[in-house]
Amino acid sequence: MKKFLLGAAVIVLLLFIVDKTILKDKGVVEQAEQMQKYEKIENPEDLPVGLEKGNLAPDFELTDMDGNPVKLSDLRGKAVLLNFWASWCPPCRAEMPHMEKLYNKYKNENFDIVAVNLTNTEKSSGDAEKFVEELGLTFTIPMDEKGVVGADYEVLAYPTSYFIDSDGVIRAKVLGALNEEYMEKEITKLP
Repeated sequence: MKKFLLGAAVIVLLLFIVDKTILKDKGVVEQAEQMQKYEKIENPEDLPVGLEKGNLAPDFELTDMDGNPVKLSDLRGKAVLLNFWASWCPPCRAEMPHMEKLYNKYKNENFDIVAVNLTNTEKSSGDAEKFVEELGLTFTIPMDEKGVVGADYEVLAYPTSYFIDSDGVIRAKVLGALNEEYMEKEITKLP
């Protein structure tokens, strides 16, 4: 019996080593770690406002394409994917269909997407509207006409995305285009 238990322990240890070394990010252990939800933070209102993971996301107010006000703090209670984009940006175009698909999948589960168009970088007025219509986007799209919010969020690469939990806390920041799998993984981890 002892030999059997020792043999089983050795096999489990070897499988763990293979999982962590050869399989790396495709292994069972890594996938299980990636699927864990972020822990809810006690007293999030005491956190500093900033752009680092674990900071409260800076609030802003812009208007959407229809002239309606959009204030980030009004979305407290929902997890938010905050995205900064421009119509001339090929990686932005590549990720938008994934965002639309995931928005439709999770919008009834206290989740929202706020995709801020960096309007001040557009080549001509109306480019953002044409882009949105062409791709059939239905999530919230505020217009940053003066580039103030883009500057406040230090957007240097297009697109830039922040994953913000329901308390307004930044949990992840990504520069560049996101694939659907990564987006969904981060969305489902947000408390």
